Amino acid sequence: MRSLVSAELLKLRSTRTAWIPLAVALGFAVIAVVASTVEPGHGSTAHLSPAALPGLLRGSGGQVVDGAVLLCWIVLSAGEFRHRTAVTTFLGEPDRLRVVAAKLIAAALTGAAAGLLAEALGAATSAAALSVHHVPLDWTQPGVLGAVAAVPLLAALFGMLGAGLGLLLRHTAAALGLALMWAFVVEGIIPAVTHQPGIIRWLPEAAANAVLHGASPAATTLSAGAALAVLTGYAAVLAGAGAALTARREIGTTTG
Repeated sequence: MRSLVSAELLKLRSTRTAWIPLAVALGFAVIAVVASTVEPGHGSTAHLSPAALPGLLRGSGGQVVDGAVLLCWIVLSAGEFRHRTAVTTFLGEPDRLRVVAAKLIAAALTGAAAGLLAEALGAATSAAALSVHHVPLDWTQPGVLGAVAAVPLLAALFGMLGAGLGLLLRHTAAALGLALMWAFVVEGIIPAVTHQPGIIRWLPEAAANAVLHGASPAATTLSAGAALAVLTGYAAVLAGAGAALTARREIGTTTG
């Protein structure tokens, strides 16, 4: 299994298209902190204190990193069928489920690494920005450990979501289009169509926000633990569906 995971990570390193969203997300990690700490006017930095660090870490490694890892692994998993390299991959390892498992593990590792790197960049930028305002960097503040754990964990789950969706659809444009439409359109429409505003708490984006930021005071979101379970369920369902179809369908007959 280790060799299969290494092969998937090699594909990631050699696929420049997949690196574009990751590079953008890492750049955003720095920009987000700068934007949160810049002084646009008098008294605007009053919110800057050691207690601001958890929020800066969450902002630097939040939804943009999750989306970048998702898009990255959609490109990698669906792109293999477009470029026909999937045939070579599955000929090298006839046990298709082992290949799928390797892809999911590599996707999770990529997400965790991207999340940690984004936080590292955010922390370094936070240290520099806070020092300009003579605010000490205090890692013992409540919420810091939660942010440090939540960001890579969420990115790992979104990596698995991307890999599962790519395997399920096998069409890069369709998978990317579905992911973007879901994020920007569908999650806003579902509550209106179903006339159930509370249903949004069970959708992926809202669940990710609940894990990252905690439940709102109005209890319109799930608790962090419940939201994490919901998001893990989405990843498991997509990964399972992708694995099942990969095991049953012909490999070389679908273009992406």
